[in-house]
Amino acid sequence: MKKYDNTLIFAFVMALVAGVFPAVSFSQPSGKTGAPSVLVSPLLRSGSFVEGSVFEVPIVLDTKGSSVQGIDVRIDFDEDKLAIMQQSNGLSIIGKWSAAPSHDNTNGTASYVGIVPEGIKTGSGVIGVITFKALREGRATVAINGASRITLKDGLDTTADLKTEKGEYAILRALPDGIYVFSATHPDQNNWYNNTNPTISWEANAGSEGFSYVLDNKPNTIPNNAVKTKDTAITIGDLKDGLWYFHIKEKKGAVWSAASHFLIRIDTVPPLPFVPEVKYWTGSAILSEWIPVSFFTTDNLSGIDHYEVGVADRAAPVTASPSFIQSESPFLVPLQNKDSQLRVAVRAIDKAGNVRDATIAVEPMNQFAAFIRGNFARILFDIILMTLEAAILYYFFRHRLSRRFRRIMKFAKQEKQIDEILEKQDGIDEELYKTIVARETFFDKEKINSVKKE
Repeated sequence: MKKYDNTLIFAFVMALVAGVFPAVSFSQPSGKTGAPSVLVSPLLRSGSFVEGSVFEVPIVLDTKGSSVQGIDVRIDFDEDKLAIMQQSNGLSIIGKWSAAPSHDNTNGTASYVGIVPEGIKTGSGVIGVITFKALREGRATVAINGASRITLKDGLDTTADLKTEKGEYAILRALPDGIYVFSATHPDQNNWYNNTNPTISWEANAGSEGFSYVLDNKPNTIPNNAVKTKDTAITIGDLKDGLWYFHIKEKKGAVWSAASHFLIRIDTVPPLPFVPEVKYWTGSAILSEWIPVSFFTTDNLSGIDHYEVGVADRAAPVTASPSFIQSESPFLVPLQNKDSQLRVAVRAIDKAGNVRDATIAVEPMNQFAAFIRGNFARILFDIILMTLEAAILYYFFRHRLSRRFRRIMKFAKQEKQIDEILEKQDGIDEELYKTIVARETFFDKEKINSVKKE
């Protein structure tokens, strides 16, 4: 009986060990049935990047409504296609780091290990941000390693059921730089030229298989992938006025380079016609021995660059050309004597070098102009004096005579009204009589008295 009791006690203890203690275990293996699930993944799931470019991939956690505390995330990436340039933890939800974030570009791994002391529930909490550099053409993957572990804040250090997603990226081959383009006839892309036959040249790289090019009025055209020439220069004839863009790219080793663009500005039309104007009055009255000549015109395409002015004696042969100097309007023409007979030529030059000429004759001053010049001070004094006298007369009339005149007209109107009243009635009442007598008027008071009521 005693042996039976011992056997029963042993079976009961084994049941407790086998059944009770597993129920209060402080940890569970990842993925155990019944544990809450969480998701760790790259926030950037896909994208295309050129060789040599850099891009950021945030690693984020979705707790699926559970509160998590421990974070141990291991990351794998294709080390032959990608390299980590920077591993940021500034925005991380991890509050206390068990180890500093680290990475190994040789083996293609990275890690974030720490805890959130107060626990966290989040749909997209950032664990860390990794900056990758695209190394070479191909497909690259960033994945969460299965050894990663997220523990819940439940007092039992329960390991969550970890779900993961990966990011897949296309690394594209970088195009070679565009070739160098230049022009001997139109060297500066910012300047205008009146040459309609530009010559454009470019430099070829070693191993070049040819070039594709196009000329149009659009700044960013890309030529097609068809070799059009193997030469390194071209002359284009009879271009119209305006902006022209030459686009070219090079084929080398079955790879096309980026397109290069060259701007050509053409303007063959001179400035608009214009007529200079001689300012005789200003020259005679103020400048004495000088006569101003003013001028202005516009250019519809490249714009006016500057003006040049030349002065010649009209008695000189027609074939004689004056010497031109750059000037602004107005230009002061010197009159050496009263018999001067001059011809002034004004030349307008636009920014492409096109020229528009205009001429005007400058006559000697007439007798009236000479009189003004000789008596300018006296004439100016007389004008000032007459202006002052006119101002005084205006003041006197406005403030004296006009006021007296208005008063007389007012009294005359009142007298007329009185006469009209007297014609309508035989007499005048006492109140009206007092009003009339109290005012200073020019009326005949005897006339009023004669009709006063008795």
